[in-house]
Amino acid sequence: MFAFDLLAQIGTNPVIAGHISRLSRLPEKRLALLVELFRSIPRPQTSSSLAGALLKNFTANPNTLDWLLRLVERLNDRSLSSFLQNVLINEMLEGQEVRRQFLAREGFEPPVTLVINPTMACNLRCEGCYSYKMPRAGMDYELLSRILREAWEMGTRYITVSGGEPLIYRHLFRMLEEFDGMQFMMYTNATLIDEAMADRIAAAGNLMPAISVEGFEEETDRRRGPGVHKKVLRAMRLLRERGVFFGFSATPTQANSDTIASDDFVDFYEDRGALFGWMFQYLPVGKDPDLSLMSTPAQRERLRAKTKEWQVSKPIFIGDFWNDGPCVGGCLSATRYCYITPEGKVQPCTFVHFYTHDLNDCTLRDVFRSRFFRAIRARQPYAEDKNLLRPCKIIDNPQVLRKVVKECGAKPSYEGAETIIEDPVVRAHLDNYAREWKRIADEAWRGPDYQQGRSILIPFLGRINMYDRFYAVREDRETRLRVEEAGGVPMEVVLPPSERSRTHR
Repeated sequence: MFAFDLLAQIGTNPVIAGHISRLSRLPEKRLALLVELFRSIPRPQTSSSLAGALLKNFTANPNTLDWLLRLVERLNDRSLSSFLQNVLINEMLEGQEVRRQFLAREGFEPPVTLVINPTMACNLRCEGCYSYKMPRAGMDYELLSRILREAWEMGTRYITVSGGEPLIYRHLFRMLEEFDGMQFMMYTNATLIDEAMADRIAAAGNLMPAISVEGFEEETDRRRGPGVHKKVLRAMRLLRERGVFFGFSATPTQANSDTIASDDFVDFYEDRGALFGWMFQYLPVGKDPDLSLMSTPAQRERLRAKTKEWQVSKPIFIGDFWNDGPCVGGCLSATRYCYITPEGKVQPCTFVHFYTHDLNDCTLRDVFRSRFFRAIRARQPYAEDKNLLRPCKIIDNPQVLRKVVKECGAKPSYEGAETIIEDPVVRAHLDNYAREWKRIADEAWRGPDYQQGRSILIPFLGRINMYDRFYAVREDRETRLRVEEAGGVPMEVVLPPSERSRTHR
């Protein structure tokens, strides 16, 4: 029903109808797979709702349809099936409904994703990276398995795997097989991806590598080591040949931000098969952080403007985690995601290296109910004028991080983590950065890309009035916080679809 609903509406839309002719050129086997996947979408009202949402997005940004068609054309059967089933159906439809019910029962939103770090071990030692200073032990698999089952019950179907280097973790593929109803994205340096590893990733289907680069060969080898970029390009070639869904991840610094904010950079990796790209501004976290690596506010603004341009002009999904705060309602930490260390400590954010709870002694629900997480949620959005271009409590509103850590007695996740809130040089640098970024961000927030939150083009949703979609949902914050203080209402267990039948499709 979904396929016919969508195609009927697309057929009358001149903006996007021309793209659909590409479907007729697909092999018959691939068309049959698409029909089978569309038939698995549950409930007529849900499929109609999804069709309407996609149509709205295609009309606002036809580039999204071009991107989705590239997935259909390039991915192997296993990868395409996993993406459509795990992301579109399990995460965006079924998972969203479970999360909606959870919010009604508990008074707070459950995570849309988790960032799990199963190991800090890594075969590289990149400039500015803190991982090599941290413990190397891998996460106990029983703990990892329990965390993922708890996440499933809360409605989470999309998991981000970080490191260290995740390919070093010996239980990685065991996890993918056991939880094949979930989609996993993995940040990797890709130097361990040879033919055999590429075959394993292709066979799994539900793992999307995000390959770290710093620009082109010169920038990547300068930060990551001689010869790394050649290994990256080899890994990309092997993954593309096997139809794997992969992308790139880049960390803009003062040295490479202008390179990353160039069309040539995005075109280079898109030409090599990357289907998505993430940008992470370098943050001065960890022991002895290098403040000189931080991009300047002016460089950040250039990347923000280019990212908005690419999102409607390039056939690749691009996300900038700080500059795209308006697309997700601001900071996600302690609300729609958290970060879990190999030891089981739970941080509100990948870059906020403080915790109050350890999953060896509590549940995920306990963490999200904790005083630390509630204190963060109560301050969101952090900017008093609700400017979502200033979403971060580390670099945009550094006073927030200092206050919640002190107020809640949060402990450093490792030795030296407290530098970012205690060191006077670091504090002064971040305060100066935040003041300068506020001046730039306030001007951009009033501009045509955002109209102070009243018209924002959001990938997969189209153009949105954030005041209707985001702030209205949080108008009852005081009521919901009182529910949280009272402990919420116990949540009934939501079984996976096939356990019904395990966590499998």
